[in-house]
Order: sequence, then C-alpha cells, then structure tokens
Amino acid sequence: MKRQQQRIEKMLAILEENQHIHIKKLEELVGTSTSTLRRDLIELEKSGMVKRTFGFVTLLKKNNIEFTTTYREAQNAEEKNKISYFATKLINSSDAVFIDTSTTCQYILEHLTKQTNLKIITNNLAIAQKGRLQSNLHIFLAGGALMPYSNSFLGTDTLKYLANFHARLVFFSCNSISEKGIFMADMEQTRCKQIMLENADISVLLVDHTKFRQDTDFIKMAPLHKLDVIITDQKPKESFLKLCQNSDVKVIY
Repeated sequence: MKRQQQRIEKMLAILEENQHIHIKKLEELVGTSTSTLRRDLIELEKSGMVKRTFGFVTLLKKNNIEFTTTYREAQNAEEKNKISYFATKLINSSDAVFIDTSTTCQYILEHLTKQTNLKIITNNLAIAQKGRLQSNLHIFLAGGALMPYSNSFLGTDTLKYLANFHARLVFFSCNSISEKGIFMADMEQTRCKQIMLENADISVLLVDHTKFRQDTDFIKMAPLHKLDVIITDQKPKESFLKLCQNSDVKVIY
C-alpha cells in the first residue's frame, strides 16, 4: 500500500506539471509497468481526480476533488506546522478535543507536550497512530469505512460514534474558504466535520493561505459566523478580516 501511495503521489505531481499527458509518457516518468499504471489510473478515475481519453490522461480541476492523504501531506508542510503550533496554545490540560482528518491537524500532536490528561476524539487514523505513543493523550477513534488512500474513517457508523461526545474545542480544516463561507469537496467528510462542530463549544478552523479563494468548492460546510477562531499563516485580505470582525470571529496569523 505504501508503494502504491508513493506512485500515486508521484503521478499527481507529474500531472500538476503536465495536466494532459500521453499514458506512455506518464508510464516512463513514473517508472512503472503498464498494468500497474492502469490499475492506479482506474483508482484515480473512480475518485474523480483524472480522466482517461484516447491514450491520454487529464488531471481534472483541483476544486471539488478530495486528493489523497499522501498528496495533501506534501503540500505547504511548513505552513501547516506553524498553524498547528498556534492552535495548541488554545488547548488546556484535561480538555476534550475533536480533531478532524485534515493533514494540517496531524501536526497538532507534535506540539502537545505540556498539556496533560487530554481526550482526543477523531476519525483520523494517523492521529490515533501518533497519539498512542503519547502518555498525556487518551485517544477515542471513530471507526467506520476507511477510505482508500486516506486516513479517514467515514460513514454512518463514524457519525454515530462522533455524536456520542462533547468537546470544548474542535480543530478542523476545509478545501476552500471565502467570504461566502467554508467549503468542501466530499459530502461524507463534510458531515463528519459538521457533527464535530455541532458538539463542540469552540470551533477553530486551521487553513493555510492557499485555501483562501473565490472559486470555492461545491459543498458548503458552514457560514463564517459559525466559527470562533481562524488560524492561518498569512494575513487575509482586509475585506475578509472586516467580515470576520463583524461576525465576532477571531483571526490569528
């Protein structure tokens, strides 16, 4: 599975540079067999990431696509680490905290060294794997269907499990954000985040500067006024900051 994820990551990086490429050329650049490439492309096509036509592969528009965890982890790692560091400043010892499946949130655990007796509720497999090695954390992992190329447990069982908890804080991310609200590309991911939001006292959105754009994704998770805090790595534009101020949303950058 790790090798397949590495191939997928390499393939998507190549398609970022050559968004319409012949399959034979892609095969050469990835360095894999025809049959293996075909299987990987079938999976990517099922996920809506690429389209195959007449011997060519086309990368579909990034908006409205839920990319693989491996691909997302490689994007803006330094910014995500900075954002998660500021996020942990909001966490107190003995807090109960929801953490979603975003790759930004995975950095949070690395900075949780001073707080004790923390209860972490998540549907993020990577969070559970990291958290089990930290004695100051109690991990509650929502089961369900583990999505391909992802650390996300999703589905009806996941939602039922998450609904059993109440937390002081929820840390989550999104695919895109604008003055219109917070948007996602996947309905199941959206619903899990919404359940966490409904059952937390304080909602904290973690987003790097690349998520701020007008061509938003097609599923609206929540309006801006539903947030308490936004943490990002660069100062957003003034009109956005003004809207947040009017909606009593604190922005940290």
